[in-house]
Amino acid sequence: MSKHETFLSKPMSAEEVSTISLAAHLGVSRNSIPAITKKFGLTKDGRGYRKLDVFRKVHGIEPILLAATFAAIKAKHSHSVPNDSSVGGGSEAVCMVEELSNIYDLAETLWDQGLAPIRDLSGEYGYAHDTFRKKLKFGAINLPPVQPIEFSPNRVMYRPLDVVLWHRHRIVLNLPQAVVSSPDRDMPSPWEAENPAYLTAPTSEAMTSGVFAAAIAATDQKSGFSPSPAPSPDGLHNLRQ
Repeated sequence: MSKHETFLSKPMSAEEVSTISLAAHLGVSRNSIPAITKKFGLTKDGRGYRKLDVFRKVHGIEPILLAATFAAIKAKHSHSVPNDSSVGGGSEAVCMVEELSNIYDLAETLWDQGLAPIRDLSGEYGYAHDTFRKKLKFGAINLPPVQPIEFSPNRVMYRPLDVVLWHRHRIVLNLPQAVVSSPDRDMPSPWEAENPAYLTAPTSEAMTSGVFAAAIAATDQKSGFSPSPAPSPDGLHNLRQ
């Protein structure tokens, strides 16, 4: 049985992952799991943790609704193209965003990609680590306008797909909000503002200050930089138009 078939063989509510697998998904060491599970209210169900709970309480998204949501996202970015195999010369809808068209199960993709610390995003933005860290410090990195996942002040995490889609295509994944979330995810996400302009702008003032404050704390903790005031939103710019 393939990995994909295994993932779909039972409902997500019944899927359990070990402490080691959870650590790999979250991008942390196994020793960090007790503090993180306590912070987000994750408890073991049987011998492991439920994927459904991880998505809801850590990611703040509703995994049961991901399939329908993703179908709508792909349709939004699809165009009708001629289908040569059609007898009547018909057409078919093709998603024109490669990073989306290659995904068949969004929940599986998000789980397999896991989370990445903000300092590891330098490669996507095309900078050496030190250069990226300095640009991040001064607000010159156009981070996706989504709520990052903060495990601690020096451990700020992003979903890689969110970063790639925003940086390359200015696409924000409007994922369904979890029906039950942890107390640490009370800050409204961008889509909750129901402001279309917000989803196409680099960030709002509130998101900018929150994200960069956490980002600067994360990089300063690792680099020894002294803290600096949060950058003004006016200083933001797009790096690779």
